[in-house]
Amino acid sequence: MKLYTDRQVASAALRFGKVFSAEARADLSPVGLLAIGAMVTGILLGSAVIVAVATAGSKKAKEHGPSPSSLPPR
Repeated sequence: MKLYTDRQVASAALRFGKVFSAEARADLSPVGLLAIGAMVTGILLGSAVIVAVATAGSKKAKEHGPSPSSLPPR
């Protein structure tokens, strides 16, 4: 398999009556598919880290109780 000359081709056509029609075509090399896979992996791992940090921060806030400014005056 040649990494730059072998191509993966996908095409799709969509039509709704006489009003709307659309066509799409993707033409990628194996190196391009690997690059897309790496990009998607990076996005998913990055969002997982963001969610983990956000949930850890909210758990710490609940453990310490309400802040002194939110308590009613005596």
